[in-house]
Amino acid sequence: MKRFFVAAAMLLSVNAMFAQDTIVAQVVSEEELSDKPKNGGKVSLKPYGFVRDYMYYDSRQTYSTIASLFCQIPKDESYAPDNSEYDLNGESEMNFLAITTRLGLNMSGVRALNADVTAKIEADFCGFSTNNFMLRLRQAYYKMQWRGNKHSLLMGQAWHPMTGDLPEVLALASGSPFQPFSRSPQLRYDFKLSNMNFTYAALWQFQYKTTGPSEYDPKFNKIPEMFLGVDYSNNGFKIGYGLDIISIVPRTTATVTYEVYKKDENGNFLVDDNGLVTETKEKKVKVDERLTSCSPMLYMSYARNKFSVKAKGLLAENTGHLSMYNGFGVSEIEANRSQKYTPIRSLTGWFDLCYGSKWKVNLFGGFSKNLGSKDELAKGNQVYCRNSVKNIDYMWRICPAVSYTISGVTFGLEYELTNVGYGDSINSWADVEATRDVFNNRLCAMLKYAW
Repeated sequence: MKRFFVAAAMLLSVNAMFAQDTIVAQVVSEEELSDKPKNGGKVSLKPYGFVRDYMYYDSRQTYSTIASLFCQIPKDESYAPDNSEYDLNGESEMNFLAITTRLGLNMSGVRALNADVTAKIEADFCGFSTNNFMLRLRQAYYKMQWRGNKHSLLMGQAWHPMTGDLPEVLALASGSPFQPFSRSPQLRYDFKLSNMNFTYAALWQFQYKTTGPSEYDPKFNKIPEMFLGVDYSNNGFKIGYGLDIISIVPRTTATVTYEVYKKDENGNFLVDDNGLVTETKEKKVKVDERLTSCSPMLYMSYARNKFSVKAKGLLAENTGHLSMYNGFGVSEIEANRSQKYTPIRSLTGWFDLCYGSKWKVNLFGGFSKNLGSKDELAKGNQVYCRNSVKNIDYMWRICPAVSYTISGVTFGLEYELTNVGYGDSINSWADVEATRDVFNNRLCAMLKYAW
């Protein structure tokens, strides 16, 4: 089965390299070429953006990024060595920041190969990793839309297809880690047929990366991540299915040890009472490793007048690159130090209810359960997970919010109650044992002026 998925991923990657030319040629052949630009040859530029302030309070320390604005889950209990009653992660915190302020530019008016060409560039001031308060690229892509809107081709950095239909929450994390969250460089093709939309995308890792060994570098994957999806829409109702396939190379080299006979400064072998003296040395050797994981997704949404409901469920495998808390582990160590791997799985889902327009109320709920590893782990139970957190058995969140919008200005207030079931250890199937509940209460106030 694993060989089948690797072969399928390789075939899809080959298709991705030629997809643009093939799709363009097929669609253009259906119609007469007409590359006359709109608006008399003038490109239309439409700036947009907003100034956004967040003030938050957390009852304990959390796993978060962007100066704790992108908050996911509370940290486990961690007691001081000299005081078993003092939880080092139990300290509360509070902050007020405007770094999520956003600037964007939409471009249109160009025609090429009989398609309307649009483009987007979008940035904020959240930086990367720990480098906050600097300009950061969010999206940068151009899109070709052919007549009749049946075919479209997107190229550049945009939202990952698994993130479609984000919940209507105020928090910057947008429901993560229950909701996949990632923007990736990609080549995406959409085909619409009546009320059906088919999606195929080849994606590469950039800011959001798989958590792996220190040697891991996504450029060695060589096979891009693949997404296949289909959805049906009618009268405000939408239902869809997607399959994400990611094939990674955790390591390209390994360190092996070997024994050699020790020599003195004159080049003579050293001898003691036991015979020739040996010493241990290390060397790097090339290894051939790969892990292919598949994550199916089912989602639905319905909107009518001021009311909307959304829901999504995933059987996730190794989705750390989607800001989720699972990963993979070592299942076998071979004699040449090459390793085989197995994905860590989780069952994750959420729902979101929203009502209103000027005044808006919202209720979000999410749940995730660790399902352990697909194959038994090798001795040592070595696993790689987001933030190196491997002892999560389950997590859930309840999040009500209320907001008021007038003349482009939005005032919002949101409360998050997030609970994580942490364990003392994991077994050889990555199942968590001896769990305890750890809660975080987050109160977030938001003020946004959009144009």
